[in-house]
Amino acid sequence: MDNYLRQYGFIFILTGVAIAVPVTVLLISFLGTKIGARPYRPNPVKYDPYECGMETVGGNWERFNVRYYRYGLLFLLFDVEVVFLFPWATQAGVLGWGAFFAVLFFMAVMVIGWAYEWKRGGMEWDESMPVQEPASADAEDPALLAA
Repeated sequence: MDNYLRQYGFIFILTGVAIAVPVTVLLISFLGTKIGARPYRPNPVKYDPYECGMETVGGNWERFNVRYYRYGLLFLLFDVEVVFLFPWATQAGVLGWGAFFAVLFFMAVMVIGWAYEWKRGGMEWDESMPVQEPASADAEDPALLAA
């Protein structure tokens, strides 16, 4: 029972440290501002959201282009590939040839997927692509004009 409580004691200590460190850093920053050790020069430019160095366009609920999601999914795909390869790479000598051929098959599937996405144009970031405007209600429709 004593060992059981000791294990939870470590968790409580870690929780205390995890709360105390950020609170201490914020308190030091706040006190540094109050005594003039840290500069405080508010500026509207500083409060603008940062978007890769570009000026903010539109409001908060603008729709994102699908290319952002495609790049995000491709990043996750290849990031997960590394997550699966790292444990194998650390134990490659112990696992033997069966694991080697399994990883070789996994890599082949990933390379085929990468080549397919590249051929399809998924790796291109073309800003000159035309934006399709939604059809307006007052557009001239030949079927309506004939009636």
